[in-house]
Amino acid sequence: MRYFVAVAEELHFGRAADRLHMSQSPLSRAIRELERDLGVVLFVRTTRRVELTAAGSLLLEGSRRALAEIDGAIAQARQSVRSDGAVLRIGHGPFSGDVAARIAQVVGGELPEVSVRLEQEVTSDSLRRVAAGELGAAVVMQSPAAARRHGVRVDTLRDEPLVAALPRSHRYASEAAIPIGEFVAEPVLLPREPMGRMFNAWLRSVIRAQGFELEQTVVIASAPWDQRLPPVANGEAVAVMVAAWARHPGSGLAAVPLDPPLTFPMDLVSRWPPAEGIESLVRATLRIRDSEGWLTERAARVELPRDGSRTD
Repeated sequence: MRYFVAVAEELHFGRAADRLHMSQSPLSRAIRELERDLGVVLFVRTTRRVELTAAGSLLLEGSRRALAEIDGAIAQARQSVRSDGAVLRIGHGPFSGDVAARIAQVVGGELPEVSVRLEQEVTSDSLRRVAAGELGAAVVMQSPAAARRHGVRVDTLRDEPLVAALPRSHRYASEAAIPIGEFVAEPVLLPREPMGRMFNAWLRSVIRAQGFELEQTVVIASAPWDQRLPPVANGEAVAVMVAAWARHPGSGLAAVPLDPPLTFPMDLVSRWPPAEGIESLVRATLRIRDSEGWLTERAARVELPRDGSRTD
């Protein structure tokens, strides 16, 4: 909705993309997907200008009202918790919920006067919100140059093992592992872009590094990751998921290690300079990381926006 309002008010995709701090290509795709989902044309596009259709004008009026109500509700909610005490918000992605919950458990025990709230979203949104001070920290997928680009602190956090999610009827469902070549021979489930763009690009790159390409894919709408897996249980696709879910993969699913193994690199991003409570959160998180051996592929490393990179 915010993407649509930005384009409708600017009547120019380039200016709207700049306003939203994103590139023009995913913005254009998002608007096309919105038009397809609604079944109406919202903009008339020519080589010289962009104009709203009658349907677009009606949607703009309602969208402005809806966004104003949403923003007001968010402001009221934040004000209500501020009056009860300090609130520390920690963002996390679909794969890093267990890691964020572990951090929240430890931080909550060490800082009982602070209320810790977890908020799930994609990495790009978490980076933006930490930079804007809306989140104290976030567990995100590894994002090169994030410290410099967003003005945040970045600590390597965890190398999370990945496993293949297969239908229980799959020929490798009861095997010790599935070769990556066999895995990519199946349609692979991917999240819809632009929300899933970073993850999709990362998965393609690590598969390519093993000498294969993701040629068959099934794209599914945004939802919590574990709720996106019914097509796998139905035999329509395969997917990757974190090994922590292997104990309870879901109805009709089998969790099988990949051969060779793949890991999902997670980082902790935090506000810089650190606000009240953030230093304690970072210290507690790094203590958990080191004591529980979360890093198996990468070295412990911290990046600061002003000081560049250094290895701990």
